[in-house]
Amino acid sequence: MRYLRSSGTLRPLRISTKLALGLTATSTIILGSFGLSQLWQEEIDLRKTAEHDTRLLATALQVAVEKALRDRQEADIRAILDELGHGDAGIEVLVFDTAGRLTANSRGSSRTAEILRGTAVEVGSHNLPVVRFEGLSQLVAILPLRADDGSSLGSMVLVRPLAELRRDLAAETLWTILLILTLLAGITGVNWLLVQLQVRRPLAGLIRAMGAVRAGDLTASVPSHRTDEVGALAGEFNSMVGELREARRQLIEAAESREALEAGLQRVDKLVTVGQLSAGLAHEIGSPLQILNGRAHALTGRADLPAEVRRSAQILVEQSDRITRIVEQLLSFARRRAAHMGEVDLAATVEAVVDLLQPETRRRAVRLDFERADTLPRVLADADQVQQVTMNLLSNALRATARGGRVRIGVMPSSFKAAEGAREQASVSLIVEDTGSGIPPEALTHIFEPFFTTWGEAGGAGLGLAVVTSIVHEHGGLIAVSSAPGSGSRFTVHFPVAGVARAEGLIA
Repeated sequence: MRYLRSSGTLRPLRISTKLALGLTATSTIILGSFGLSQLWQEEIDLRKTAEHDTRLLATALQVAVEKALRDRQEADIRAILDELGHGDAGIEVLVFDTAGRLTANSRGSSRTAEILRGTAVEVGSHNLPVVRFEGLSQLVAILPLRADDGSSLGSMVLVRPLAELRRDLAAETLWTILLILTLLAGITGVNWLLVQLQVRRPLAGLIRAMGAVRAGDLTASVPSHRTDEVGALAGEFNSMVGELREARRQLIEAAESREALEAGLQRVDKLVTVGQLSAGLAHEIGSPLQILNGRAHALTGRADLPAEVRRSAQILVEQSDRITRIVEQLLSFARRRAAHMGEVDLAATVEAVVDLLQPETRRRAVRLDFERADTLPRVLADADQVQQVTMNLLSNALRATARGGRVRIGVMPSSFKAAEGAREQASVSLIVEDTGSGIPPEALTHIFEPFFTTWGEAGGAGLGLAVVTSIVHEHGGLIAVSSAPGSGSRFTVHFPVAGVARAEGLIA
């Protein structure tokens, strides 16, 4: 694995950096090889051009010098060489006789003559012209000189400097290097951009999503609209997160079900305790309580007793009656008869209870409004137990509402879910709301528990809403409450529609 040194430590190269470096190195090798081949070919072409031009010039000079030698006009040779020197000062022409003596020189220097003398004598004797490069410094052409009869007159040497060729080759090299560097910069930039868009950015998004999932956010996802390997990776990640989310949902549901089961077992345990307590109370204090209540009633009716005695007797009557009611509620809660289910007109059943409580509402100076929808389906219920639910809820609402307040009871079509994630069911809802003092927030989660009451000072036993909850659950319905201190309370009870209940198998 490759590493970069940073602040004295080594850290691994990112995949995007590796790809960029690899593509840049590959591009450099390819473009460098291409540039070298182009320069090599350019040098070959320049050499060919220079050689061709030199051959033409040397041939023309050969013809002119041979003619002058045949005519023995040495002055013409010097004139030709002088004119050539004026035209191109860089070219040097030397003429040798058959013995290798220098007979003419365009530049008047003998250094080149000493170097090329041997080759010139050899070319003159064998009649084989020679054209060769001396590196990239000069080009040498050596041609034999012949008389009309074919005899040797010596040889001619033409030396051409290659400074122009070197300049052209240097300019071409510079241009090639600049072109390669420009192409490398462009390719590197495009590679970097493609790596950022196609590799680094998607991987960074995947890493962020993984971090979110590790932190517990199972709603994190990665866009997977691409059809390449990165898109497939994002799709697999999203599928994995979806499976994790579903697994967590199932675990939460299992935990909630376990909590509900534990709460139900606790409630059953309470009910068993209440039943045992009720039976014991009824047996142990029922008869003595009746005797006490009867004697107290008798004392209140005796006019010959002092007023203080009769007042104490009246208190005994009231308190013994209260104890009797509590015992009766306990017995009713613990030994409630099984519900007799049938199709019930919920509005008519509730309206009967409303009519029964109208005198009580007038006595309390509370306004009681009853509202019902024009068309309502029948519900699956026990009419007597529905009236018991209505009576308990209305009694609580009247007790919580001050004089001049308002209690509203409504029967409306509705729907509900028996549990989170369950299918929604059609129902008819019984709504009871008041303008009373409301329920404290800390009490809202406990108001349906047996023996929990906020009316302890007013004689409440904490069994009314427990009875209501038990009845509603037995009917397959749902009860909900919303309240805030100072703004009243609202109870909503959902009773399943009869047709749906029959389809669900709740009644025959």
